[in-house]
Amino acid sequence: MKNRIQFQLSKLRRRKGVTQQEIADIIGTSFQNVSKWENGVTMPDITVLPVLASYFEVTVDELLGLVPLKDEEYICEETDSREFWNERLEYLLRTKKSNWNTDYLKFLIQDVWKIKKPVDILDCGCGYGYMAVMMMPLLPEGSTYTGIDFADKLIEYGTELLKEQGVKGKLVSTDFLSASVKQHYDVVITQSVLRHIGNSRPFIKKMMEFGKKGSLIVCIDSNRELESAGLFVDGMDYDFLCDRHGAEKHWKSEFENGNRDYAAAMRNAYVMRELGIQGVEVRMNDKVSFVCPEKEDYKQNVEDLLRQDVLWYYGSDEIERLMSHGMSREEAEQYSQKGRVLAEYFSEHKEDVCYTWFRGKTITFGRKGGGQV
Repeated sequence: MKNRIQFQLSKLRRRKGVTQQEIADIIGTSFQNVSKWENGVTMPDITVLPVLASYFEVTVDELLGLVPLKDEEYICEETDSREFWNERLEYLLRTKKSNWNTDYLKFLIQDVWKIKKPVDILDCGCGYGYMAVMMMPLLPEGSTYTGIDFADKLIEYGTELLKEQGVKGKLVSTDFLSASVKQHYDVVITQSVLRHIGNSRPFIKKMMEFGKKGSLIVCIDSNRELESAGLFVDGMDYDFLCDRHGAEKHWKSEFENGNRDYAAAMRNAYVMRELGIQGVEVRMNDKVSFVCPEKEDYKQNVEDLLRQDVLWYYGSDEIERLMSHGMSREEAEQYSQKGRVLAEYFSEHKEDVCYTWFRGKTITFGRKGGGQV
Protein backbone atom coordinates (compact mmCIF):
# COMPACT_ATOMS: atom_id res chain seq x y z
CA MET A 1 0.00 0.00 0.00
CA LYS A 2 2.83 2.38 0.86
CA ASN A 3 4.04 2.75 -2.71
CA ARG A 4 0.56 3.83 -3.81
CA ILE A 5 0.24 6.70 -1.33
CA GLN A 6 0.43 10.14 -2.90
CA PHE A 7 -0.20 12.52 -0.01
CA GLN A 8 -2.45 15.35 -1.20
CA LEU A 9 -1.75 17.80 1.66
CA SER A 10 0.12 20.35 -0.45
CA LYS A 11 -2.57 20.41 -3.13
CA LEU A 12 -5.39 20.71 -0.58
CA ARG A 13 -3.58 23.39 1.43
CA ARG A 14 -2.96 25.57 -1.62
CA ARG A 15 -6.51 25.04 -2.82
CA LYS A 16 -7.82 26.25 0.55
CA GLY A 17 -5.33 29.14 0.65
CA VAL A 18 -3.73 28.40 4.02
CA THR A 19 -0.06 28.29 5.07
CA GLN A 20 1.96 25.44 6.48
CA GLN A 21 2.06 27.29 9.80
CA GLU A 22 -1.75 27.52 9.92
CA ILE A 23 -1.99 23.76 9.34
CA ALA A 24 0.64 23.19 12.02
CA ASP A 25 -1.33 25.31 14.53
CA ILE A 26 -4.55 23.39 13.85
CA ILE A 27 -3.06 19.98 14.60
CA GLY A 28 -0.48 21.06 17.20
CA THR A 29 2.84 20.51 15.42
CA SER A 30 5.56 22.57 13.73
CA PHE A 31 5.46 23.97 10.20
CA GLN A 32 8.71 22.05 9.59
CA ASN A 33 6.82 18.80 10.11
CA VAL A 34 4.10 19.91 7.71
CA SER A 35 6.79 20.70 5.14
CA LYS A 36 8.30 17.22 5.55
CA TRP A 37 4.88 15.63 5.05
CA GLU A 38 4.29 17.60 1.87
CA ASN A 39 7.73 16.72 0.49
CA GLY A 40 7.37 13.02 1.28
CA VAL A 41 10.23 12.98 3.80
CA THR A 42 7.98 11.68 6.58
CA MET A 43 4.31 10.88 7.05
CA PRO A 44 2.07 12.19 9.85
CA ASP A 45 0.90 9.94 12.63
CA ILE A 46 -2.18 7.93 11.75
CA THR A 47 -4.17 9.82 14.41
CA VAL A 48 -3.56 13.09 12.52
CA LEU A 49 -5.07 11.88 9.27
CA PRO A 50 -8.77 12.11 10.31
CA VAL A 51 -8.15 15.64 11.64
CA LEU A 52 -6.63 16.77 8.35
CA ALA A 53 -9.32 15.01 6.33
CA SER A 54 -12.07 16.67 8.35
CA TYR A 55 -10.46 20.11 8.00
CA PHE A 56 -10.22 19.82 4.20
CA GLU A 57 -13.62 18.08 3.97
CA VAL A 58 -12.24 15.01 2.21
CA THR A 59 -11.96 11.33 3.12
CA VAL A 60 -8.74 9.84 4.46
CA ASP A 61 -8.41 7.85 1.23
CA GLU A 62 -8.66 11.08 -0.78
CA LEU A 63 -6.09 12.73 1.52
CA LEU A 64 -3.67 9.84 0.91
CA GLY A 65 -4.29 9.93 -2.85
CA LEU A 66 -5.71 6.40 -2.90
CA VAL A 67 -8.85 7.64 -4.64
CA PRO A 68 -9.33 10.82 -6.68
CA LEU A 69 -10.51 13.98 -4.99
CA LYS A 70 -14.23 14.40 -5.62
CA ASP A 71 -13.73 17.78 -7.25
CA GLU A 72 -10.52 16.81 -9.05
CA GLU A 73 -10.53 18.45 -12.45
CA TYR A 74 -11.22 16.02 -15.26
CA ILE A 75 -8.20 15.74 -17.58
CA CYS A 76 -9.65 15.56 -21.06
CA GLU A 77 -7.78 13.88 -23.93
CA GLU A 78 -9.73 15.98 -26.47
CA THR A 79 -9.84 13.17 -29.02
CA ASP A 80 -12.51 15.12 -30.88
CA SER A 81 -10.11 18.01 -31.59
CA ARG A 82 -8.10 18.96 -34.67
CA GLU A 83 -4.94 19.35 -32.58
CA PHE A 84 -5.17 15.80 -31.22
CA TRP A 85 -5.40 14.15 -34.65
CA ASN A 86 -2.83 16.40 -36.31
CA GLU A 87 -0.33 14.79 -33.94
CA ARG A 88 -1.48 11.21 -34.64
CA LEU A 89 -0.39 10.65 -38.24
CA GLU A 90 2.38 8.21 -37.29
CA TYR A 91 -0.02 6.27 -35.07
CA LEU A 92 -2.61 6.01 -37.86
CA LEU A 93 -0.03 4.88 -40.40
CA ARG A 94 1.48 2.17 -38.26
CA THR A 95 -1.84 0.67 -37.16
CA LYS A 96 -3.57 0.50 -40.55
CA LYS A 97 -2.49 -3.10 -41.14
CA SER A 98 -4.61 -4.28 -38.22
CA ASN A 99 -7.81 -2.83 -39.71
CA TRP A 100 -8.86 -4.90 -42.73
CA ASN A 101 -8.45 -8.02 -44.80
CA THR A 102 -8.81 -6.83 -48.40
CA ASP A 103 -10.82 -9.90 -49.39
CA TYR A 104 -13.43 -9.17 -46.72
CA LEU A 105 -13.84 -5.58 -47.85
CA LYS A 106 -14.23 -6.88 -51.41
CA PHE A 107 -16.92 -9.28 -50.15
CA LEU A 108 -18.81 -6.41 -48.52
CA ILE A 109 -18.66 -4.24 -51.63
CA GLN A 110 -19.59 -6.90 -54.16
CA ASP A 111 -21.74 -9.45 -52.30
CA VAL A 112 -23.28 -7.61 -49.34
CA TRP A 113 -23.71 -4.05 -50.61
CA LYS A 114 -23.95 -5.29 -54.23
CA ILE A 115 -22.25 -2.25 -55.75
CA LYS A 116 -22.25 -3.10 -59.45
CA LYS A 117 -22.04 0.33 -61.06
CA PRO A 118 -19.88 3.42 -60.47
CA VAL A 119 -20.64 5.26 -57.23
CA ASP A 120 -19.69 8.56 -55.62
CA ILE A 121 -18.31 8.00 -52.12
CA LEU A 122 -18.01 10.47 -49.24
CA ASP A 123 -15.68 9.48 -46.39
CA CYS A 124 -16.52 11.50 -43.26
CA GLY A 125 -13.59 11.97 -40.91
CA CYS A 126 -11.32 10.41 -43.51
CA GLY A 127 -7.97 11.04 -41.81
CA TYR A 128 -5.30 10.63 -44.48
CA GLY A 129 -7.64 8.81 -46.87
CA TYR A 130 -6.84 5.22 -45.95
CA MET A 131 -10.31 4.03 -47.03
CA ALA A 132 -9.72 5.50 -50.50
CA VAL A 133 -6.58 3.41 -50.92
CA MET A 134 -8.48 0.33 -49.75
CA MET A 135 -11.82 0.77 -51.52
CA MET A 136 -11.21 2.44 -54.86
CA PRO A 137 -9.40 -0.51 -56.51
CA LEU A 138 -12.38 -2.72 -55.52
CA LEU A 139 -15.12 -0.45 -56.90
CA PRO A 140 -16.49 -0.30 -60.45
CA GLU A 141 -14.46 1.87 -62.79
CA GLY A 142 -15.70 5.44 -62.86
CA SER A 143 -16.36 5.61 -59.09
CA THR A 144 -15.25 8.77 -57.26
CA TYR A 145 -13.97 9.38 -53.72
CA THR A 146 -14.19 12.50 -51.57
CA GLY A 147 -12.80 12.61 -48.04
CA ILE A 148 -13.52 15.26 -45.39
CA ASP A 149 -11.49 15.80 -42.22
CA PHE A 150 -10.70 18.75 -39.98
CA ALA A 151 -7.07 17.64 -39.36
CA ASP A 152 -5.27 19.61 -42.05
CA LYS A 153 -1.94 17.80 -41.57
CA LEU A 154 -3.63 14.46 -42.27
CA ILE A 155 -5.33 15.91 -45.35
CA GLU A 156 -2.02 17.29 -46.63
CA TYR A 157 -0.30 13.91 -46.23
CA GLY A 158 -3.25 12.02 -47.69
CA THR A 159 -3.44 14.20 -50.78
CA GLU A 160 0.13 13.29 -51.66
CA LEU A 161 -0.49 9.63 -50.79
CA LEU A 162 -3.43 9.37 -53.19
CA LYS A 163 -1.28 10.84 -55.96
CA GLU A 164 1.51 8.34 -55.26
CA GLN A 165 -0.94 5.42 -55.21
CA GLY A 166 -2.65 6.58 -58.39
CA VAL A 167 -6.00 6.78 -56.60
CA LYS A 168 -8.51 9.21 -58.09
CA GLY A 169 -10.02 11.19 -55.28
CA LYS A 170 -9.89 14.44 -53.36
CA LEU A 171 -9.48 15.27 -49.70
CA VAL A 172 -11.05 18.37 -48.18
CA SER A 173 -9.88 20.04 -44.96
CA THR A 174 -12.99 21.24 -43.13
CA ASP A 175 -15.20 20.44 -40.14
CA PHE A 176 -17.67 17.85 -41.37
CA LEU A 177 -20.52 18.91 -39.08
CA SER A 178 -20.41 22.48 -40.39
CA ALA A 179 -19.70 21.60 -44.04
CA SER A 180 -22.17 22.79 -46.67
CA VAL A 181 -24.05 20.12 -48.60
CA LYS A 182 -23.19 20.97 -52.20
CA GLN A 183 -23.21 17.43 -53.58
CA HIS A 184 -25.04 14.22 -52.73
CA TYR A 185 -23.37 10.82 -52.69
CA ASP A 186 -24.26 7.17 -53.30
CA VAL A 187 -22.19 5.90 -50.36
CA VAL A 188 -21.50 7.88 -47.18
CA ILE A 189 -19.06 6.17 -44.84
CA THR A 190 -17.19 6.86 -41.60
CA GLN A 191 -14.56 4.75 -39.86
CA SER A 192 -13.26 5.00 -36.28
CA VAL A 193 -14.79 8.44 -35.76
CA LEU A 194 -17.99 7.99 -33.77
CA ARG A 195 -16.22 6.52 -30.74
CA HIS A 196 -14.36 9.83 -30.38
CA ILE A 197 -17.29 12.27 -30.41
CA GLY A 198 -19.58 11.06 -27.63
CA ASN A 199 -22.95 11.77 -29.26
CA SER A 200 -23.06 10.14 -32.69
CA ARG A 201 -26.59 11.26 -33.58
CA PRO A 202 -25.72 14.70 -35.11
CA PHE A 203 -22.85 13.16 -37.06
CA ILE A 204 -24.94 10.34 -38.56
CA LYS A 205 -27.75 12.78 -39.31
CA LYS A 206 -25.26 14.95 -41.22
CA MET A 207 -24.10 11.87 -43.13
CA MET A 208 -27.71 11.33 -44.22
CA GLU A 209 -27.93 14.91 -45.48
CA PHE A 210 -25.04 14.20 -47.83
CA GLY A 211 -26.63 10.98 -49.09
CA LYS A 212 -28.90 10.57 -52.09
CA LYS A 213 -32.22 8.79 -51.73
CA GLY A 214 -31.36 5.12 -51.36
CA SER A 215 -27.74 5.91 -50.51
CA LEU A 216 -25.72 3.48 -48.42
CA ILE A 217 -24.82 4.83 -44.96
CA VAL A 218 -21.94 2.95 -43.30
CA CYS A 219 -20.56 3.42 -39.77
CA ILE A 220 -17.46 1.45 -38.75
CA ASP A 221 -16.09 1.37 -35.20
CA SER A 222 -14.23 -0.90 -32.79
CA ASN A 223 -15.76 -1.87 -29.46
CA ARG A 224 -13.41 -1.15 -26.54
CA GLU A 225 -14.36 -4.13 -24.38
CA LEU A 226 -13.88 -6.60 -27.23
CA GLU A 227 -10.63 -4.86 -28.11
CA SER A 228 -9.39 -5.14 -24.53
CA ALA A 229 -10.25 -8.84 -24.28
CA GLY A 230 -9.05 -9.65 -27.79
CA LEU A 231 -5.31 -9.91 -27.10
CA PHE A 232 -3.74 -13.33 -26.42
CA VAL A 233 0.03 -13.62 -25.98
CA ASP A 234 1.51 -17.09 -25.98
CA GLY A 235 3.03 -17.83 -22.57
CA MET A 236 1.29 -15.01 -20.71
CA ASP A 237 -1.65 -15.21 -18.32
CA TYR A 238 -4.74 -14.50 -20.43
CA ASP A 239 -6.75 -13.51 -17.33
CA PHE A 240 -4.14 -10.82 -16.62
CA LEU A 241 -4.36 -9.50 -20.17
CA CYS A 242 -8.17 -9.47 -20.05
CA ASP A 243 -8.45 -7.87 -16.62
CA ARG A 244 -10.18 -4.48 -16.90
CA HIS A 245 -10.30 -3.71 -13.19
CA GLY A 246 -11.20 -0.02 -12.99
CA ALA A 247 -11.32 0.45 -16.77
CA GLU A 248 -15.10 0.66 -16.77
CA LYS A 249 -14.85 3.76 -14.57
CA HIS A 250 -12.41 5.28 -17.04
CA TRP A 251 -14.69 4.59 -20.01
CA LYS A 252 -17.78 5.88 -18.19
CA SER A 253 -15.98 9.07 -17.18
CA GLU A 254 -14.79 9.71 -20.74
CA PHE A 255 -18.32 9.17 -22.03
CA GLU A 256 -19.80 11.59 -19.49
CA ASN A 257 -17.06 14.23 -19.51
CA GLY A 258 -14.84 13.82 -22.54
CA ASN A 259 -17.03 13.25 -25.61
CA ARG A 260 -15.75 9.71 -26.08
CA ASP A 261 -17.97 6.65 -26.45
CA TYR A 262 -16.14 3.34 -26.44
CA ALA A 263 -19.46 1.55 -26.96
CA ALA A 264 -20.34 3.51 -30.11
CA ALA A 265 -19.87 0.36 -32.19
CA MET A 266 -22.73 -1.23 -30.26
CA ARG A 267 -24.99 1.85 -30.28
CA ASN A 268 -24.68 2.81 -33.95
CA ALA A 269 -27.41 0.47 -35.21
CA TYR A 270 -29.97 1.89 -32.77
CA VAL A 271 -29.11 5.50 -33.61
CA MET A 272 -29.30 4.80 -37.35
CA ARG A 273 -32.67 3.08 -37.00
CA GLU A 274 -34.06 5.95 -34.91
CA LEU A 275 -32.95 8.41 -37.59
CA GLY A 276 -34.93 6.53 -40.21
CA ILE A 277 -32.19 4.59 -41.98
CA GLN A 278 -33.79 1.49 -43.44
CA GLY A 279 -32.70 -2.13 -43.40
CA VAL A 280 -30.01 -1.60 -40.77
CA GLU A 281 -27.59 -4.51 -40.51
CA VAL A 282 -24.43 -5.14 -38.50
CA ARG A 283 -21.42 -7.15 -39.65
CA MET A 284 -18.13 -7.84 -37.92
CA ASN A 285 -14.80 -7.35 -39.63
CA ASP A 286 -13.02 -10.71 -39.95
CA LYS A 287 -9.54 -9.23 -39.38
CA VAL A 288 -7.64 -11.02 -36.62
CA SER A 289 -3.90 -10.42 -36.38
CA PHE A 290 -1.82 -13.54 -35.76
CA VAL A 291 1.84 -12.60 -35.41
CA CYS A 292 4.70 -15.06 -34.98
CA PRO A 293 8.49 -14.84 -35.52
CA GLU A 294 8.57 -16.48 -38.94
CA LYS A 295 6.14 -13.96 -40.42
CA GLU A 296 7.23 -10.90 -42.36
CA ASP A 297 7.54 -7.64 -40.38
CA TYR A 298 7.48 -9.49 -37.06
CA LYS A 299 9.62 -6.91 -35.24
CA GLN A 300 7.55 -4.04 -36.61
CA ASN A 301 4.31 -5.73 -35.60
CA VAL A 302 5.57 -6.25 -32.05
CA GLU A 303 6.70 -2.64 -31.85
CA ASP A 304 3.31 -1.48 -33.12
CA LEU A 305 1.53 -3.59 -30.51
CA LEU A 306 3.60 -2.17 -27.66
CA ARG A 307 3.01 1.38 -28.88
CA GLN A 308 -0.77 1.06 -29.10
CA ASP A 309 -1.78 3.99 -26.93
CA VAL A 310 -5.41 2.83 -26.97
CA LEU A 311 -4.61 -0.03 -24.60
CA TRP A 312 -2.23 1.04 -21.84
CA TYR A 313 -0.81 4.09 -20.14
CA TYR A 314 2.54 4.76 -18.51
CA GLY A 315 4.07 7.15 -15.98
CA SER A 316 2.91 9.35 -13.12
CA ASP A 317 1.15 11.88 -15.35
CA GLU A 318 -0.99 9.12 -16.87
CA ILE A 319 -1.78 7.75 -13.41
CA GLU A 320 -3.09 11.15 -12.37
CA ARG A 321 -5.12 11.42 -15.55
CA LEU A 322 -6.73 8.02 -15.01
CA MET A 323 -7.52 8.99 -11.42
CA SER A 324 -9.22 12.14 -12.68
CA HIS A 325 -11.40 9.72 -14.71
CA GLY A 326 -12.70 8.04 -11.57
CA MET A 327 -10.16 5.30 -10.92
CA SER A 328 -8.52 4.76 -7.56
CA ARG A 329 -4.73 4.94 -7.53
CA GLU A 330 -4.53 1.16 -7.19
CA GLU A 331 -6.82 0.68 -10.21
CA ALA A 332 -4.88 3.23 -12.29
CA GLU A 333 -1.56 1.57 -11.50
CA GLN A 334 -2.90 -1.89 -12.26
CA TYR A 335 -4.33 -0.63 -15.54
CA SER A 336 -1.03 0.96 -16.52
CA GLN A 337 1.03 -2.01 -15.42
CA LYS A 338 -0.14 -4.15 -18.35
CA GLY A 339 1.93 -2.22 -20.85
CA ARG A 340 5.08 -2.47 -18.74
CA VAL A 341 4.63 -6.20 -18.13
CA LEU A 342 3.94 -6.85 -21.82
CA ALA A 343 6.99 -4.86 -22.94
CA GLU A 344 9.21 -6.70 -20.45
CA TYR A 345 7.88 -10.07 -21.59
CA PHE A 346 8.63 -9.37 -25.26
CA SER A 347 12.04 -7.98 -24.32
CA GLU A 348 12.97 -11.06 -22.28
CA HIS A 349 11.83 -13.53 -24.95
CA LYS A 350 13.19 -11.53 -27.90
CA GLU A 351 11.86 -13.17 -31.09
CA ASP A 352 10.11 -16.21 -29.62
CA VAL A 353 6.67 -14.78 -28.84
CA CYS A 354 3.47 -15.26 -30.84
CA TYR A 355 0.31 -13.27 -30.25
CA THR A 356 -3.24 -12.96 -31.55
CA TRP A 357 -5.23 -9.74 -31.53
CA PHE A 358 -8.91 -9.37 -32.38
CA ARG A 359 -10.06 -5.73 -32.52
CA GLY A 360 -13.84 -6.23 -32.53
CA LYS A 361 -14.50 -3.85 -35.42
CA THR A 362 -18.16 -3.70 -36.47
CA ILE A 363 -19.65 -2.46 -39.73
CA THR A 364 -23.15 -1.03 -39.33
CA PHE A 365 -25.03 -0.03 -42.48
CA GLY A 366 -28.41 0.73 -44.01
CA ARG A 367 -30.02 2.93 -46.64
CA LYS A 368 -31.49 6.39 -46.64
CA GLY A 369 -35.06 6.24 -47.89
CA GLY A 370 -35.64 3.45 -50.40
CA GLY A 371 -34.00 1.96 -53.45
CA GLN A 372 -30.56 0.68 -54.27
CA VAL A 373 -27.32 2.44 -55.17
